[in-house]
This record gives sequence, C-alpha cells and structure tokens, in this order.
Amino acid sequence: MKKLTIILIALLTSQLCFAQSELDKALIKAEKENKLVFVDTYFTGCIPCEQMDREVFPNTAVSKTLAKNFVMLKVNVFTEKLGDTIKTQHILNGFPTFLVLNGAGNLVASVAGFKDPGDLITFLNFAKSKADKGLIHAGYSATYNEKNYPAFYVEFAKTRKGINAANLKEYSDALKDFKATNSLLPFLIARTTNEKVSEQILKDYDTYASLYGEEVLQPVVDKALLSKLQANVNSSSSNNDFETFLSSYKGKFPADRWKINLQTLGSKFYLEMKKDTAAYLGFAIKNPVLYQYHFTALANTMIAKKQLNGAMGTLLLQWANAIVDENSSMEIIKNAASLNKQLGNNLGYQKMMQLAINRAKKYEMPYQELEASLKAASK
Repeated sequence: MKKLTIILIALLTSQLCFAQSELDKALIKAEKENKLVFVDTYFTGCIPCEQMDREVFPNTAVSKTLAKNFVMLKVNVFTEKLGDTIKTQHILNGFPTFLVLNGAGNLVASVAGFKDPGDLITFLNFAKSKADKGLIHAGYSATYNEKNYPAFYVEFAKTRKGINAANLKEYSDALKDFKATNSLLPFLIARTTNEKVSEQILKDYDTYASLYGEEVLQPVVDKALLSKLQANVNSSSSNNDFETFLSSYKGKFPADRWKINLQTLGSKFYLEMKKDTAAYLGFAIKNPVLYQYHFTALANTMIAKKQLNGAMGTLLLQWANAIVDENSSMEIIKNAASLNKQLGNNLGYQKMMQLAINRAKKYEMPYQELEASLKAASK
C-alpha cells in the first residue's frame, strides 16, 4: 500500500511538472522573442469558448496581432493540471478568461467573456501598451507556490466550495497588509466584500485597481457601493438624496470608472428601489456609458414588458445613440440597429448598420450581409 501511495504521488508530481513546463516553455519563448504570453483559459462545452475558436481566433487581423506580439497558450482548466494552478494564481470568474503575462510570469492584463475580433485586438493592444511601459498587476504572484495562499481560498479556486462570510471575516481580521501580494484574492474570486475590505478599497481605489485590474476589482466595488447605497437611501428617498449620496463617492474614482459605478448605482436606485424605468433612462442618458450587458438586458426587459412605445421607446433610443459607436462590440451595434428598426426609426437603423459595416471592415470581419441589409433599408 505504501509503495502504491509513493507511485501515485510520483505520477501526480510528474503531471504537475509537465503542466508547469508548458507554461515555462511559453514564458521562455516570449522572453527570448521579446513577446508576451497570451493564455486562453477555457473548458470543453463552454459555448463562448467554442465561438472564439470558430469565429475569432481564425480571423486574419486577430491572427496577425497574436503572431506579431504574443506566444499563445491554451489551457483547459478542468482537464489539465495547469488549470488548477492558473485558477488559483489568477482570478477566473468567467469563461473564456484571457490572461496576458510578461516573460517573467507577471500578469499584465486580463479579461473575461466572448470578444469579437475588434474587442480582442483592442485588449491585446492595451496589454502590449501596458507591457511596453513596464506595468503589471503586482497583486498576483508571478510564480506559483500553494503555500502562499490561504487553504480555504485554494479549495474554492479549484472546486468553487469553501468560502463563506465567516472565514472571510476571520481572514480579513487577521490580515495585516491589505496591499500585500495575493491578499485580496479570496474576496475577488468570491466577488464579495465585507466592511473592512470595502473601507480599504473605497479609501484607495487606484492602488487596488493597479494591483488587481479594474475588471476583476469591479464586482467587489459594486458590492461595496451598493451596500453603502442601501444604508443611506431607500424607495422613499428623493432624487436629491440619491445625488447627495453619489457626490460623496464621486471623487474616489477615475472619471471613466465612475461612469460604470453610476450605471450600477442608478440601476439599483431607479429600477429596483423606485421602480421607475423612465427616470433610470433619463439618468443613463445624462451619464452615458456602455458596460457589460446593462443596455441589452434592459432593452430585452422592456420588450418583454411591452414598454417600447411612445416616450419610453424614445428614451431607450436616446440612450442607445449616446453609448453606441463603431468602437462598441458588434453584438451591441446589431442590437441597437434592431431596436431602431423595431421602433420604426429607419435613419437610426441605417446609422447603426453603417457602424457595423465600418467595424467589420476595420477588423476584417464578414460584412457582405450587413451591406445587403443596409442597401435594402435605403430603398
């Protein structure tokens, strides 16, 4: 029995070393060729992952960008041993997640979810620009040692079990340096926070964003701000009360990130607390930003509730026109075009279709069907 145990341990160690060697080879190659490592983390059965393989990675513009500046490494996070390492070392809260590492193994940038060719190229260029400036996210370890992470966090990273409010509180109460490497990973992976962590992040957002990345940090910021909002306003609060609350946090964030926070807070206050869609749309038009799927989700909700008529439909179109341009994802542009068509705004439909065509041509995406649709609408 003892001999069998030794053999099993040896096999496991061998597998881990082989998996790690694949990453090491990519890092060495990147260092030698003055490139970065692009890590595509996926799993079998992941629909957006398969869509990336089918529609995006074969794209000529994407292929050229990757070949010029990156060494590519694909990792199935549930079947490859390297997957457990990456799930622990970095935050993978959606799939696919794309990581960009420098030759030393430092995380330069990360992003999750399906990206059309334009989105992916924008991300790759952003990562390259950061790397050229020597910028990294120092909140993550460049090399993996399981001893550097709390045991309950490692369990959760590998199994999605083991994190709860009690052990997060115990952990944060014992934490001496909130800015130390890996210190906030348990909260980032659970996409939650507590009073002590919220206080630290809201007091020094820029530092924590630099350590972990704005996208990874955002769910924790959302929880922190929404908790503060619920403690200060309610369904009977006035718009002035809400604006007063906003003014107390506005200066703590960069302008572009504050717009994203406004979208989250405005949705909570106007849609959930006040149940006033028109007021939310007015607020969104005044503070335009396109982030995640807020626009698409609300448009679909309004369609389902048959609210796309008269003034409400006009407001939704105003919001679309304020946030959608040729830098928007193709899916968002097409959704905006469809909305204009549904509401009988042919000029708006033509404008959005032209934006889609411009984007498709810029990133070498198919555009013939788009041109045919635009031509038909112009008759």
